[in-house]
Amino acid sequence: MSEERRRSERYKTPGLKSNISDGSSAFLVVVEDISKTGVAVSEIPAGFDETVQKCLAVINSPLNDFKLDLHPRWVHMSGKGKYKKIGFQIDNPTAEWINFVEQVKGDLDKKTPRKDSRHRTQGVMAVISDGKSTYIGVVEEISANGLRLTQVPTEFDDSAGECKAVIQSPSGDQKFSLHPCWVKSTNRGMYKTV
Repeated sequence: MSEERRRSERYKTPGLKSNISDGSSAFLVVVEDISKTGVAVSEIPAGFDETVQKCLAVINSPLNDFKLDLHPRWVHMSGKGKYKKIGFQIDNPTAEWINFVEQVKGDLDKKTPRKDSRHRTQGVMAVISDGKSTYIGVVEEISANGLRLTQVPTEFDDSAGECKAVIQSPSGDQKFSLHPCWVKSTNRGMYKTV
């Protein structure tokens, strides 16, 4: 199974429910985030066979149900090992699905506009950890409750939900707990901006 990460921008969902089948069993799961070409699904029981080449999902939204053909791209086990989180690529997403993702994006933009002004930095470095590995990035912008990191290696796992960072500033190192809000692939997939 490929560890390649989804390149389309992801959008958090308000806990959409989905039925997903691995071909032999069906499971009720939670859709955590969506994009035009993929979904990240959590609360998947350990019995789900993530080695299959094709899965069928029915994602239930308030106004429509979407039938999607998927194939697994990555898997993370939960701390207790009872459930897992899986990232799926959508095979041939429909126009209705793409319109739905655009609608979710528009709704999120209305709900969560950035209130704090952004300030560009002069190449401040950061060490960031996804819980498994540590990487170096460049802090491009900061605000009162956020920052933008560039030149983050593509291997950085932005699906972990929380990461730790040490920002190296002239006045001393600052430690932060961060939650990725969006991810953009840069330099032809070699790096990410987070």
